[in-house]
Amino acid sequence: MDRFFDANNPLMRFLSQMVDLVILNVLTLACCVPVVTAGASLTAMNYVMLHQLRGEETYIRRMFLKSFRENLKQGAALGLLYLAVGLLGYLDLRILRSFDAKLTTGMMIALTVVLVLIFVLGVWTFALQARFENTIRGTLANAVRLFLGHLPRTLAMAAVWLAWLAALWHFQGILALPVLLYGLSLPGFICTILYDPVFRKMEEEQVQDESDIRESQRI
Repeated sequence: MDRFFDANNPLMRFLSQMVDLVILNVLTLACCVPVVTAGASLTAMNYVMLHQLRGEETYIRRMFLKSFRENLKQGAALGLLYLAVGLLGYLDLRILRSFDAKLTTGMMIALTVVLVLIFVLGVWTFALQARFENTIRGTLANAVRLFLGHLPRTLAMAAVWLAWLAALWHFQGILALPVLLYGLSLPGFICTILYDPVFRKMEEEQVQDESDIRESQRI
C-alpha cells in the first residue's frame, strides 16, 4: 500500500500530471477571458507544459503568471493577429454557406483546411514565444520554417486537435466538464510532446553557436 501512494510510483506521477493539467487549463481559460490576453495566456501554458514534460520542478501558478507577465505585450499581439485571421476565415465561410453550389462547397472545404493549418501554425508560434526570445516577425518566420520543415509533426498536431474537437462536438453536452478541466491543456500537452524534440535540437544548436562565439573571441 505504501508503494502505491509513493510519489515516484508511475500511476501517482500520472495522476499528479493530470491534476496539474486541470490547474493549468483553468488558469489558461481564465486569462483568455479578456480575449486580448489570449495570446499571452497560450504562451504561458506552453511555457509551463515544456517544464512539465521535461520533468523539471514546476510551480504551475507561479510559473504561469511569470510567463504571462513577461509575454503580455508580444503574446497579446500575436494572439490578436491569429484572432483576426480566424474571424476573417469564419466570415468567409459564412458568406460561402449562403450560396448553394458545388463550387462553393469545394471552396469551403479548402478554406477550412487552410484555417486548420493556420491554427497549427499558431501552435508552433506560441510554443516558440514561450521558449525563445525573438521579435514578433522573427517568431512568425521561425514558426513558418518549423511548420514546413517538420511537416509530419505539424500534421500530427493538426490530427490531435481535430480528434479532440471532433470528440467534443460528438458528445457535446456531456463533455462540458472535460472542456473546463482539459479543453486546452490536454491536446496542448500532447502537442508539446510532438514539438519538444525539435526545440531540444534548437537549444543544443544555440548553445553550440554561443560556445563557438566565445571560442572565437578568445582567439
